[in-house]
Amino acid sequence: MECVISALHFVWDDVEECLQRVSDEFGLDGVEWSWHQGRTRPHCTDQDLADIRAAAATAGLSFSSHIWENFPGIPQADGVRILLDWLQLSRETGVKEIVVHGGRHPDQRKGIAHVRDTFAEVLPAYEEAGVVLCLENHYAYTYRDCQELFSEVWEFQEIFNLDSPSLAFCFDTGHGHMTHNCGELVRELGNRLRYVHLAGNHGEHDDHCMFRQGTVPWDDIWDALEDVRFDGTFCVEFPVREDLEPFCRCLQEIGRRFAG
Repeated sequence: MECVISALHFVWDDVEECLQRVSDEFGLDGVEWSWHQGRTRPHCTDQDLADIRAAAATAGLSFSSHIWENFPGIPQADGVRILLDWLQLSRETGVKEIVVHGGRHPDQRKGIAHVRDTFAEVLPAYEEAGVVLCLENHYAYTYRDCQELFSEVWEFQEIFNLDSPSLAFCFDTGHGHMTHNCGELVRELGNRLRYVHLAGNHGEHDDHCMFRQGTVPWDDIWDALEDVRFDGTFCVEFPVREDLEPFCRCLQEIGRRFAG
């Protein structure tokens, strides 16, 4: 079990400061970088990526990343090229897990099939490199007519029948609370669960409240994760600012439940 933090949810000016805060101030195992093709903040810039490459071998921290493409909305060949580009960057920076959204599509089943076909083309290369794509649950398909894919168990099952060791489930607590199926997602997809985003809200919108400051049923989620014997990566995805008490409480609860 590891605990990391999203680089989008605390303040840092350069990679050196980011790594110093993660290691020395927060006492965590690693950081989840945000990679976007625009290469502008709040995502990693070209300079950040160069610094991450230079630090990868000596940082003593684990690195993962989050990417943001809408794969159902672009041609499959473009999606494959983008995923292979991110894979190359993962090789250069020591990233072992890439969190990916399923994206949006006006036809739910066609969108899922498009994602499946795109992933199927790149998974052999990911397997060879030892890098895992972690598909994250998102908003309900009907939420604000955004047509987001992958909030229900059946949607993931359409993808996970690819049966690749480089394809896993990222469970987002905040998104699961919005769709009111946290326990079902964890228990039904527990054999694929590798990564957990820790985020809070009030059950309607993606507020990213600090730990236990919304209405997320944390105790029920911990129970479900214990039921499936989760032993992967917890990623803090709520704000960590001046008040560290919610952050520390979250780590304490994880330590009591899952350490050892």
